[in-house]
Amino acid sequence: MPVSPLLALPSLKSGIPLSVASTTQASANAALCRFLINAGAVRENDLPDGEADPLKACQHAIDAWIKRQIGPLHCLQPRFAINVLDEHGHHPATREGRQAPYAQLDVYWCEYSEAEWPVGRSLEALNKAMPHLGSTVLQVLRQQGRYVYPLFTPDIAEDVASYVYWQGEMDEEAALDMMCEDSDDADREAMREEMVTRGMLDVAYPEWARRWLVQTGKSAGRRKHAPAWRPCSLRRAAKTLTDPCQRQIAADAFALSRLTLTDDFHPDIEGEYIGFGAVLSWEEGDVTTRIYDDLLNLAHQSEYCDRMGEVLIPLDDPGALQAWFLRMGQRFEAIGLIDRLIHALCDGH
Repeated sequence: MPVSPLLALPSLKSGIPLSVASTTQASANAALCRFLINAGAVRENDLPDGEADPLKACQHAIDAWIKRQIGPLHCLQPRFAINVLDEHGHHPATREGRQAPYAQLDVYWCEYSEAEWPVGRSLEALNKAMPHLGSTVLQVLRQQGRYVYPLFTPDIAEDVASYVYWQGEMDEEAALDMMCEDSDDADREAMREEMVTRGMLDVAYPEWARRWLVQTGKSAGRRKHAPAWRPCSLRRAAKTLTDPCQRQIAADAFALSRLTLTDDFHPDIEGEYIGFGAVLSWEEGDVTTRIYDDLLNLAHQSEYCDRMGEVLIPLDDPGALQAWFLRMGQRFEAIGLIDRLIHALCDGH
């Protein structure tokens, strides 16, 4: 019997392009590139080879520029990204064959891959070396970090436990009353066994780790009751401690505390906030990670915000991007110090 010839697959002639790009979009992307070059944010060496999308190439260049300002990191992986928006703050759409022009640059940052870092043993050792030194270092981390690189610390874990498990109360009893209204004591205790309880938190952290220190002096105003403790002098600790690692921790914490940080670039939050850069547990795998994971699971069921900061830059003013770079200088320094402190505390663990 005759053999059927093999069917040849169709092919495109060499003159036919393999991809088609909108000329209006190409023009807008070119304008964006010119804007970033004029602002000094893009260097030729920062542009990745073979990247066909100018927007992604520019985003890579901005991220590389910022990483140079921060310096090498051990624990944190900040990610700086950009979106382009139209004059109404929306992603540009194509209407009647024409794409809406780019009007604003949405710059934001977040943590690429948050991780757990056990710091409890080192903080307790600092407290033994000098009264309240460990608690002071922890307070500096959470107080300064909230403006630029928020950390999931024991005080936040306690607040989240109240919100997620305890109906906003200080322990699990009200939640158990609601869930076990028609159950006997055995069922109630079985339900308690499956929950994150107040007792678990009390065992996981010392009480001072879940409370902010009280500032004293003129800046604190008049108080009826004397504080249970107050921050120690980080400057003195950095000069007098005998252990060089502890001296460096105190010096870095002092440098971080001296930075002038504000919430100017706080994100416009819609939904649950999960923009944490790291989970500071007390011991590895303790209840902190369970609380954090449950918060993430709850947040991903609806709207959530994982940005640490954001800013809108008008594309008709290259100086606006340069001004933002200058205002971010102390924040870049803070990220480096936060990373060094976490690394030192965990290394001591």
